[in-house]
Amino acid sequence: MRVSERSDSPATARPVAIRATVRGAVQAVGFRDATVRRARELGVLGWVRNGEDGAVLAHAEGAAEAVDGLVAFLRDGPPLARVEAVETDRVKVEGHEQFAIRGVSAGVFVVQEHAATAHHFDLRLEVGGAMRSWAVPKGPSMDPAAKRLAVEVEDHAIEHNAFEGPLGDGHVTVWDRGSYEQGGRVPWPEALDRGHAVFVLHGEKLRGGFALQRTRRGPGGKPQWLLIKRRDEHALPGSDVVAEHPGSVLGG
Repeated sequence: MRVSERSDSPATARPVAIRATVRGAVQAVGFRDATVRRARELGVLGWVRNGEDGAVLAHAEGAAEAVDGLVAFLRDGPPLARVEAVETDRVKVEGHEQFAIRGVSAGVFVVQEHAATAHHFDLRLEVGGAMRSWAVPKGPSMDPAAKRLAVEVEDHAIEHNAFEGPLGDGHVTVWDRGSYEQGGRVPWPEALDRGHAVFVLHGEKLRGGFALQRTRRGPGGKPQWLLIKRRDEHALPGSDVVAEHPGSVLGG
Protein backbone atom coordinates (compact mmCIF):
# COMPACT_ATOMS: atom_id res chain seq x y z
CA MET A 1 0.00 0.00 0.00
CA ARG A 2 1.26 3.46 -0.85
CA VAL A 3 1.80 6.10 1.84
CA SER A 4 -0.80 8.36 0.22
CA GLU A 5 -3.50 5.67 0.54
CA ARG A 6 -3.36 5.72 4.33
CA SER A 7 -2.61 9.41 4.97
CA ASP A 8 -4.87 12.38 5.68
CA SER A 9 -7.27 13.95 3.22
CA PRO A 10 -5.93 16.85 1.08
CA ALA A 11 -7.71 19.38 3.28
CA THR A 12 -5.84 18.23 6.40
CA ALA A 13 -2.72 16.79 4.80
CA ARG A 14 0.37 16.73 6.98
CA PRO A 15 3.91 15.67 6.07
CA VAL A 16 4.57 11.96 6.29
CA ALA A 17 7.90 10.16 6.60
CA ILE A 18 9.27 6.74 5.69
CA ARG A 19 12.56 4.91 6.18
CA ALA A 20 13.57 2.72 3.23
CA THR A 21 16.19 -0.01 2.78
CA VAL A 22 17.08 -0.78 -0.84
CA ARG A 23 18.77 -4.16 -1.39
CA GLY A 24 20.60 -5.57 -4.39
CA ALA A 25 23.51 -4.29 -6.49
CA VAL A 26 22.87 -0.69 -5.46
CA GLN A 27 26.21 0.74 -4.30
CA ALA A 28 28.90 2.27 -6.54
CA VAL A 29 26.32 2.77 -9.32
CA GLY A 30 25.38 6.42 -8.68
CA PHE A 31 22.33 5.49 -6.57
CA ARG A 32 22.77 8.20 -3.94
CA ASP A 33 23.28 11.07 -6.40
CA ALA A 34 20.33 9.93 -8.52
CA THR A 35 18.13 9.70 -5.42
CA VAL A 36 19.04 13.24 -4.38
CA ARG A 37 18.16 14.59 -7.82
CA ARG A 38 14.79 12.79 -7.87
CA ALA A 39 13.96 13.84 -4.30
CA ARG A 40 14.63 17.49 -5.10
CA GLU A 41 12.44 17.26 -8.21
CA LEU A 42 9.63 15.91 -6.04
CA GLY A 43 10.17 18.35 -3.17
CA VAL A 44 10.98 15.56 -0.72
CA LEU A 45 13.25 16.22 2.29
CA GLY A 46 15.54 13.80 4.14
CA TRP A 47 18.69 11.87 3.34
CA VAL A 48 20.24 8.87 1.59
CA ARG A 49 23.34 6.92 2.58
CA ASN A 50 25.18 3.67 1.87
CA GLY A 51 24.69 0.97 4.48
CA GLU A 52 27.46 -1.23 5.78
CA ASP A 53 25.75 -4.37 4.41
CA GLY A 54 25.72 -3.19 0.78
CA ALA A 55 22.22 -1.71 0.93
CA VAL A 56 21.18 1.90 0.35
CA LEU A 57 19.24 3.54 3.20
CA ALA A 58 16.94 6.53 2.77
CA HIS A 59 14.73 8.73 4.93
CA ALA A 60 12.06 10.66 3.03
CA GLU A 61 9.48 13.12 4.34
CA GLY A 62 6.99 15.49 2.78
CA ALA A 63 3.65 15.30 0.99
CA ALA A 64 2.43 11.69 0.80
CA GLU A 65 2.23 11.64 -3.00
CA ALA A 66 5.77 13.03 -3.28
CA VAL A 67 7.10 10.41 -0.85
CA ASP A 68 5.30 7.71 -2.86
CA GLY A 69 7.03 9.06 -5.97
CA LEU A 70 10.44 8.71 -4.38
CA VAL A 71 9.69 5.16 -3.19
CA ALA A 72 8.69 4.31 -6.78
CA PHE A 73 12.04 5.63 -7.94
CA LEU A 74 13.87 3.54 -5.34
CA ARG A 75 12.19 0.38 -6.65
CA ASP A 76 13.82 0.97 -10.07
CA GLY A 77 16.96 2.94 -9.20
CA PRO A 78 19.37 4.49 -11.72
CA PRO A 79 20.25 2.59 -14.94
CA LEU A 80 23.24 0.65 -13.54
CA ALA A 81 21.47 -0.47 -10.35
CA ARG A 82 19.91 -3.89 -9.88
CA VAL A 83 17.28 -3.50 -7.18
CA GLU A 84 16.14 -6.77 -5.58
CA ALA A 85 13.90 -5.44 -2.81
CA VAL A 86 12.78 -2.23 -1.10
CA GLU A 87 11.65 -2.39 2.52
CA THR A 88 9.79 0.65 3.90
CA ASP A 89 8.58 1.63 7.36
CA ARG A 90 6.48 4.59 8.45
CA VAL A 91 8.50 6.76 10.86
CA LYS A 92 8.27 10.16 12.54
CA VAL A 93 8.88 13.36 10.59
CA GLU A 94 12.30 14.71 11.60
CA GLY A 95 12.07 18.21 10.10
CA HIS A 96 14.90 18.16 7.56
CA GLU A 97 15.81 21.29 5.59
CA GLN A 98 16.87 19.58 2.36
CA PHE A 99 17.49 16.17 0.83
CA ALA A 100 21.17 15.28 1.00
CA ILE A 101 23.70 12.47 1.03
CA ARG A 102 24.72 11.28 4.47
CA GLY A 103 27.80 9.30 5.33
CA VAL A 104 30.29 11.60 3.54
CA SER A 105 32.52 13.02 6.25
CA ALA A 106 33.34 16.72 6.26
CA GLY A 107 36.16 16.14 8.74
CA VAL A 108 36.60 15.43 12.42
CA PHE A 109 35.11 16.92 15.56
CA VAL A 110 36.13 16.86 19.18
CA VAL A 111 34.58 18.01 22.46
CA GLN A 112 37.15 18.78 25.15
CA GLU A 113 36.10 19.30 28.75
CA HIS A 114 38.06 22.00 30.57
CA ALA A 115 37.64 21.52 34.30
CA ALA A 116 38.72 24.89 35.66
CA THR A 117 37.34 27.83 37.62
CA ALA A 118 35.13 28.59 34.60
CA HIS A 119 34.23 24.98 33.84
CA HIS A 120 33.13 24.49 30.23
CA PHE A 121 33.26 22.24 27.18
CA ASP A 122 34.92 23.20 23.87
CA LEU A 123 33.18 22.02 20.69
CA ARG A 124 35.59 21.97 17.74
CA LEU A 125 34.70 21.23 14.08
CA GLU A 126 37.27 20.77 11.33
CA VAL A 127 36.71 23.48 8.70
CA GLY A 128 39.30 24.40 6.08
CA GLY A 129 42.20 22.65 7.81
CA ALA A 130 41.62 24.21 11.25
CA MET A 131 39.28 23.51 14.15
CA ARG A 132 36.52 26.13 14.43
CA SER A 133 35.77 26.32 18.15
CA TRP A 134 32.95 27.23 20.53
CA ALA A 135 33.02 27.28 24.35
CA VAL A 136 29.83 25.65 25.69
CA PRO A 137 29.50 26.39 29.45
CA LYS A 138 26.89 23.70 30.22
CA GLY A 139 28.15 21.23 27.64
CA PRO A 140 26.25 19.77 24.67
CA SER A 141 22.84 18.15 25.02
CA MET A 142 20.96 15.36 23.25
CA ASP A 143 17.64 16.99 24.27
CA PRO A 144 16.19 19.14 21.44
CA ALA A 145 14.49 21.35 24.04
CA ALA A 146 17.84 22.34 25.58
CA LYS A 147 19.38 25.32 23.80
CA ARG A 148 23.00 25.61 24.90
CA LEU A 149 24.94 28.87 24.84
CA ALA A 150 28.06 28.48 22.65
CA VAL A 151 30.58 31.32 22.56
CA GLU A 152 32.79 31.37 19.48
CA VAL A 153 36.49 31.41 20.34
CA GLU A 154 39.72 31.34 18.35
CA ASP A 155 40.45 28.46 15.96
CA HIS A 156 42.69 25.64 17.17
CA ALA A 157 45.14 23.40 15.36
CA ILE A 158 44.00 19.87 14.54
CA GLU A 159 47.03 18.58 16.48
CA HIS A 160 45.39 19.92 19.66
CA ASN A 161 42.45 17.49 19.33
CA ALA A 162 44.05 14.67 21.31
CA PHE A 163 45.41 16.91 24.08
CA GLU A 164 44.68 15.90 27.65
CA GLY A 165 46.41 17.30 30.70
CA PRO A 166 46.91 20.43 32.80
CA LEU A 167 45.98 23.74 31.16
CA GLY A 168 45.93 27.06 32.97
CA ASP A 169 44.10 26.66 36.29
CA GLY A 170 42.47 23.39 35.31
CA HIS A 171 42.65 20.12 33.41
CA VAL A 172 41.54 19.15 29.89
CA THR A 173 40.06 15.80 28.84
CA VAL A 174 38.72 14.60 25.49
CA TRP A 175 35.04 14.12 26.35
CA ASP A 176 33.96 13.03 22.86
CA ARG A 177 35.34 12.77 19.33
CA GLY A 178 34.49 11.40 15.88
CA SER A 179 33.62 12.54 12.38
CA TYR A 180 30.88 14.85 11.19
CA GLU A 181 28.93 15.77 8.07
CA GLN A 182 28.00 19.28 7.01
CA GLY A 183 24.31 19.77 6.26
CA GLY A 184 21.78 22.45 5.45
CA ARG A 185 21.01 24.26 2.23
CA VAL A 186 24.05 26.59 2.35
CA PRO A 187 27.57 25.16 1.83
CA TRP A 188 30.24 25.54 4.51
CA PRO A 189 31.99 27.76 5.54
CA GLU A 190 29.42 30.17 4.07
CA ALA A 191 26.78 28.72 6.42
CA LEU A 192 28.91 29.67 9.43
CA ASP A 193 29.51 33.14 7.99
CA ARG A 194 25.74 33.60 7.64
CA GLY A 195 25.18 32.45 11.21
CA HIS A 196 23.18 29.22 10.80
CA ALA A 197 24.98 25.89 10.33
CA VAL A 198 23.51 22.38 10.39
CA PHE A 199 25.67 19.26 10.84
CA VAL A 200 25.55 15.58 11.81
CA LEU A 201 27.88 14.18 14.47
CA HIS A 202 29.17 10.60 14.58
CA GLY A 203 30.79 10.49 18.01
CA GLU A 204 30.98 8.07 20.88
CA LYS A 205 28.55 10.14 22.99
CA LEU A 206 27.04 12.65 20.55
CA ARG A 207 25.19 11.40 17.47
CA GLY A 208 22.76 12.79 14.95
CA GLY A 209 21.84 16.25 13.74
CA PHE A 210 22.78 19.50 15.45
CA ALA A 211 22.53 23.17 14.58
CA LEU A 212 24.55 26.25 15.50
CA GLN A 213 22.55 29.49 15.40
CA ARG A 214 24.35 32.82 15.92
CA THR A 215 22.41 35.21 18.14
CA ARG A 216 24.52 38.27 19.04
CA ARG A 217 27.93 39.44 20.16
CA GLY A 218 28.73 39.17 23.83
CA PRO A 219 31.30 40.84 26.08
CA GLY A 220 34.56 41.47 24.23
CA GLY A 221 32.81 41.23 20.88
CA LYS A 222 32.82 37.41 20.80
CA PRO A 223 29.94 36.01 18.71
CA GLN A 224 27.40 34.07 20.76
CA TRP A 225 25.56 31.09 19.31
CA LEU A 226 23.01 28.51 20.39
CA LEU A 227 23.91 24.82 20.05
CA ILE A 228 20.70 22.83 19.48
CA LYS A 229 20.09 19.10 19.04
CA ARG A 230 17.79 18.42 16.09
CA ARG A 231 14.72 16.20 16.46
CA ASP A 232 15.86 12.95 14.85
CA GLU A 233 16.18 9.28 15.74
CA HIS A 234 19.15 10.02 18.03
CA ALA A 235 17.41 12.72 20.10
CA LEU A 236 16.94 11.93 23.81
CA PRO A 237 14.33 14.29 25.31
CA GLY A 238 14.86 14.93 29.00
CA SER A 239 18.37 13.47 29.02
CA ASP A 240 21.59 14.97 30.40
CA VAL A 241 24.38 13.39 28.37
CA VAL A 242 27.11 15.29 30.22
CA ALA A 243 26.04 13.86 33.60
CA GLU A 244 25.17 10.43 32.22
CA HIS A 245 28.43 9.94 30.30
CA PRO A 246 31.28 11.68 32.11
CA GLY A 247 34.98 11.14 31.56
CA SER A 248 37.43 10.83 28.71
CA VAL A 249 36.83 8.75 25.58
CA LEU A 250 40.60 8.14 25.49
CA GLY A 251 40.47 6.10 28.66
CA GLY A 252 42.41 8.62 30.73
